Amino acid sequence: MTWAEFCIRLHAYHRIDKKEWYKTRIIAYQVYLSGWQDSKKKPLTINKFLPLDDEVKPTLTEAQLKAIKRAKEQYNKKVNVRTA
Repeated sequence: MTWAEFCIRLHAYHRIDKKEWYKTRIIAYQVYLSGWQDSKKKPLTINKFLPLDDEVKPTLTEAQLKAIKRAKEQYNKKVNVRTA
């Protein structure tokens, strides 16, 4: 099998696998909605319930961004102390 044939087969495998995941997600989401009883809150959307691929991009909160910035500053101070 040549590299091109392998790439074509791999692409087909991923496409078939993605279709199966979409079917699984729909079934799981229907089960999730059938048990939904809290009328005050809206249920999650299907994309938030089980994201596939890049449908939902993760977002960081302000607290997470501050924690990352603080950790970077501490790391840079340690690295600068060792090299200086």
